[in-house]
Formats: sequence, structure tokens, C-alpha cells
Amino acid sequence: MTTTTHPSSEQLVDEPTTEMAGVGAPELPEAGLGAQLTPWAVMAALLVAAGAIRVAQHATAADAQIAYGVAGAAFTVAVVAATVTGKRLKLSRKQRHRLLAALYLGASWLTYISAYGMSWGALTCLSVLGAGLSLLWWREHRIGPGVDPGRPVLHELGDQEIYMQRWHDNLAGKSKQFAGSRLTEPQIIRAGYRYVLELVPGAHTVDQVRAAVTTLRSGLRLMPGQDVIVEVHPERPAPAALLTIVTRPPAAKPQIWPGPEAGFDSARGSVILGPFADGEGCARWRVYTQDSMWGGYLQGAQGSGKSRMTEQIALSCAASTSHPTIIWYGDGQHGDSSPMLVEHADYVATTNEGIYNMLFAAERVMKINGVENRAARLVGFTPTATRPGTLVIVDECHKPLSALENPLLAGPIQRLMCTIAREGRKVGVALILASQSPTLDAFGGAGNLADTLRSCLLSGNGVILRSKTSNAKNVFGVDINPRAFPKLPGYAYLADPDEGARSAPFRGYWVRDDLAAYWPARITWRTLPARQANMAGKHYARRHEAAAEQRFADEMLLAMADAGNLDEIEALEQHMDAAAAARDAVDVVEFGDAHPPVRRVAKFWEQPATSTSSARPAELNAGQRKVLDAITAGHSSPKEIITATGYSSSQVYNLLTDLDKAGAITKAGYGRYQATASAA
Repeated sequence: MTTTTHPSSEQLVDEPTTEMAGVGAPELPEAGLGAQLTPWAVMAALLVAAGAIRVAQHATAADAQIAYGVAGAAFTVAVVAATVTGKRLKLSRKQRHRLLAALYLGASWLTYISAYGMSWGALTCLSVLGAGLSLLWWREHRIGPGVDPGRPVLHELGDQEIYMQRWHDNLAGKSKQFAGSRLTEPQIIRAGYRYVLELVPGAHTVDQVRAAVTTLRSGLRLMPGQDVIVEVHPERPAPAALLTIVTRPPAAKPQIWPGPEAGFDSARGSVILGPFADGEGCARWRVYTQDSMWGGYLQGAQGSGKSRMTEQIALSCAASTSHPTIIWYGDGQHGDSSPMLVEHADYVATTNEGIYNMLFAAERVMKINGVENRAARLVGFTPTATRPGTLVIVDECHKPLSALENPLLAGPIQRLMCTIAREGRKVGVALILASQSPTLDAFGGAGNLADTLRSCLLSGNGVILRSKTSNAKNVFGVDINPRAFPKLPGYAYLADPDEGARSAPFRGYWVRDDLAAYWPARITWRTLPARQANMAGKHYARRHEAAAEQRFADEMLLAMADAGNLDEIEALEQHMDAAAAARDAVDVVEFGDAHPPVRRVAKFWEQPATSTSSARPAELNAGQRKVLDAITAGHSSPKEIITATGYSSSQVYNLLTDLDKAGAITKAGYGRYQATASAA
């Protein structure tokens, strides 16, 4: 599991630099014969230079000129050499003094030779003074005593062996947390190092190691931005594990979504979410296996990349030709989580009532698919072009499942979700939930239904993104701490995947804005076949009309907000609530003794007594006629109509809705209306 606690820059420290404590090597010679001969070589170079000077003097008969030139050049070189060497080398005070003395001795000696010639006295002076100045050099570069032939020579530890030694000293030693364990079989991988972790049977488990996040980082002396991943060994008996130390994490850089073709593995029927933190393979979200369709659950805090990951799953499934899939999308935050899916999904629900209707339609699709299975003697579900799977995604699911925010429909929604998650696998309907809530509130709170919903979803897929709390163990059943995840959008942990697959951290692909704008228009978004569409019911049949009405209501609210009268807006909202409460019950559904009959209102903003779906302009009532006359007179905006008619904003809102349904008016632009030809 990952233990990164700080965001990584693109250029990370590749290797640790901390010295090994308590691991020494024999004292080897500090210098060989070459270092001992260096002072003599310098003195020999001076002799050669002196000989060259004398030859030049004899050849040119210009002794004085050459002597002056040698003196100037020698002392200039000495000054420059002393300055440059002092800056580049970190020398002690004594070493600097000896260096200066040696340089000036050499310059003075060459000047003397050029002026007075070579003599035995000059050679003796060079040898004695040169040897005296070289004593400090020889003392610091002495030839050591060598190595005892009977003593084994210790080789210098490599980087992979350093981590093994640190594990031994800091984590596996006597009285340490994992005493008796050891790292073996080091391997160098592209992102760092991998080892076999041999734990003590009966004393240690892999889960214990995974849970010791802070201890592992401390014992291995990891740098900020480096990861440690612990996995069950796929080939050895328990409690053997694989331990990977990621020193060069590829997940530090954004992973761009490669497109729908590369984002869906048609051979496995799964969505490729992104590369693992160590770069070894990719995490997969299984959608289809033999005779089955799977859903799952994603949890992450704000900014963790949860909604973008659901978009990636939806796009990859919608574009798949090998596993045709229909996408339905619900959002507990009114569609704000993914405008792209609100625009393109086959069925969209952005209210609690709409989510209930969508789930109810999905349950009916399950029923007809089950009848088809029985009639054709089919076992399970395999998607085809004429019988695609149906993937229902509900983002911010904690809101429609909250009894406080949705007291009327939270219970029925929870029951429908449980039915789909538990029974949809073999009839081609899958449910994906996503939430910011790190607790069981994401499933409707504590209780049998919530636990059933959780367990059924996680039997398919589970993805943990960054969170503010460490409740992942309670929800996902794994010992990890999502608070320690790096602040990288899409950085997540794949929990309990398919048998043989890795359960490890990964970096989800990033669907950039340009990709989100380019690909949806080039994907064929499937709809239900005729038989399933008829069985889904009238709410599915009028889903586009309901979406248009919701957009109309949003635009009306914006127009009324532009009018600037807050009191009228509040009155309108109260009127809408009262209209919903007073409307006759439709499609009453019994859910057993635990729940009362549910009254579902198709359009909560309609006035109870108004029904003008088949009205003609000539049959308008007085209020509708007055508003139409105002529009015909040129008062096209709601604010102008309110002024012209004297009606309240809520009355104008409802009358405009009736006129639009009757075909008496059309929209002439944002927040403006005009009369149709038949009405005029």
C-alpha cells in the first residue's frame, strides 16, 4: 500500500543518501604509490622547466630578457593558481599555507635558475625545501597498513541492499515490530526496488505490515514523495509478501486518458483506470466477466478526482463495441458533478424523485431481462448489440440516501439499490455508487440494508481516493489510511480486485477538458431496446421531456432571480412545495409495512388544477389570455409581464408554463418569450 505523505515534484530524489549506521568496512589504504610520488613529480617538472629556460638562453643570447619574463610569468601563474585552487578545493588553513609556500617556492626557484643558472646548490635547495613542504601532503596521503589476508573484504552496499539492511536494523531486529522478518531477493524495477518479504508465520500477517504505514516509512528512511507498496505474494505460502519501494514514482505526473479504445480492455471486459504507482501494470475496473455484469463503489473527498473517474468509466463503457453498454446517470447534487454525463447519458436524474424513478425503471429492466433468460434457457448475461448491458451510475449517493435530506424516498431508494446491486449481475444491470462520505452514511446509514448494499457493491469493485478520515477499514475492509495519500487528483487504491490481480495504489487517468469535449460527440450513446424500453415504463419514455422541463424550470428561476425580487422567489419556492403536496397521488407503490405508500409527482411545479396538455390557444382561461396579450404587446421578459399584468412572479411562472405546454408561446431567447402564429 502507498504511504506517500507529501506531493511529489516531477524531479524527485531518486535514491536515499543517508549513511548506514552500524555497518562498517575494513580500513582500506587511503592512497596508493601515485599519491606519494606527487610532490617528487612536481619537483621534476620544475627541473624540466629550468632546463628549457637554460636552453632558450643559450640559443638566443638574451639571458636578461628571458630571466625577467620567467620571473613575471612564474609569479603570475602562482597567484592565479593559488586563487583558483583556494576557491575550488575546501582546504584547511594549514593546507592553504603549505600550498602558497610551495607555489612561491617554485616561482622563486625558476627565477633564480633563469638569472644565475643551474648548480648543485640549487638542486639541493629544491630537494630539501620541496620535501619539507610535502610532509603535510604525505601525512594526509599515507599508505595504510593494508588488509589482513585472513579477514574477508566487505563490499560496499548497493542501494537495494541498503533497504534490506535498514529493514533488518530498524524493523526486524530484536524487540522490533516485525522481529525475525527479512527482505530477500532484491530486484531493480523501473520505479525502484522490489523484494520478497518473509514474515514470521503465526506472528505476523500481511495486513499488519500494510497497517504500519508510519513505521515502515520511518524504518526504511524513505524520502518525501517515495512510496512503499505491500502486497500478498501470489506464489508463496502465507505470510509471504511482496514489498516494493518506489523511488521514482511515475504517478507523480498526470496520466492523460488514452481515449475509449485504449481505455477499455475488450479481452477482459474491464475499464483500464490507470497505471499502478510503481508503473508495473494498470488497475482495472471489471464491468463484465463470464455471464456477469458488475458494479462497484468509489469514495473520495472533494478534489480527489472521484467524479472524473466515474466519467472515465462511463465513456469507456459507452464507447465499447465488444461489450455494448447503456449509460444511466443520477446525481445527488442536481447534475453539477458531471455536466458531460447529464448531456449525453441515455437517462439522467438530478432530483431525489428522478433518481427513484430511474432506479425503479432499472428494476423493471431487470425483470424483463430475467424473463428473456428463462425463455431462452440462458445462464447469466452476456452483452450484445441487440441486448446491451445497463450501467446505472449515481454520484453523491449519500444525498438521496439520507433520511434527513430525503425523508420520503430515502428508504425506497435504498431498497431499489439493494435489489439492483444484489440481483442485477446475472440479468445485465449494474449499479455504481460514488460519494464523498467516508462512512456507512453513503449507503443510507447503519443497518442490514446499508451493509447489504455495501457488500454487494464491493463484491464487484472498490476504489478509495484521498479522504479526510481513515474510515476505509470500516467501509472497504482494508487497513490503509487514505488521509496519507498524496494530493494528486486520481491517486487511489484498488481494493479487493479480481483473483490474482493487484490490490495496490494507482493514478487514475485524467480526462482533460479538451478530451471531455471531443469524445462524447463521437460516441454512440445507446438506448434501451424496444422491449426493455416499454417495460421500463412511462418515466423512461418521457425522460427527454422531463429533462427539457427541468431546463425550463432552471431558466425560469434564473430569469426571476434577474428580476431581483427575493420575496417573490421565496414565495415561488413555497408555492412549488405546496403544489407538490396538494397534487393527486400517481403510481402509488407499496413497499411493505416498514414504508407508507409513496406518492410520486411527475412535475412538482404544476398547479394542481391546471391541465392544459391538450388545450388550444382559443381555450385559454382569463389569466393565461392576459399573459398572452402582454407577450403579444411586446412584453417578452418575465419582469415585463409581471409589470404589465400585475400578477405575482409565481403566478406568471405557472401561467407561462401552461402557455408553453398549450403551444401558445415559444422561447425567443434566454428569458424571453413570443406568441406563436396560431395564438397571435
